[in-house]
Amino acid sequence: MTKEILAQFLTATDEFVATGESLSEERLNRVPAPGEWSAAYVIHHLADSDAHFLVRFLNLLSVDKPAIIPFDEEAFPSSLHYEGRSVATSLHSIKSSAAHVNDILSQISDQEWTRSGLHPERGEVTVTDVLKLTTNHRVGHIDQLKASS
Repeated sequence: MTKEILAQFLTATDEFVATGESLSEERLNRVPAPGEWSAAYVIHHLADSDAHFLVRFLNLLSVDKPAIIPFDEEAFPSSLHYEGRSVATSLHSIKSSAAHVNDILSQISDQEWTRSGLHPERGEVTVTDVLKLTTNHRVGHIDQLKASS
């Protein structure tokens, strides 16, 4: 089951990146409605959230019952300067992060998939839970990117 989720994660990554790479500059920067993010902002957001998820995997696998630090995605655009960032760099980061996650998770034992930490909002979460969460996160944002094309 966990290998299937990892495969879904990689497939979703490929689809997200391909969709992002297919968008014109105009489509990348178009804001679909007031208060919503452009496709470029969605791409930067996924790159930044991937960094958080990667740290979660590293901590879950190397620290006993680590605290999982939540992130405020609404603060990302202004705090992390989305307006001046490179979409190509963020897409590269997404591909690299996914490869890193795959390199680590493809080698862990069945027991390691159940290692857990404590998230202040979600409670106890396992490596499997975090992989499901990041996979679903990608799938949701693929739909946003496709709506921009």
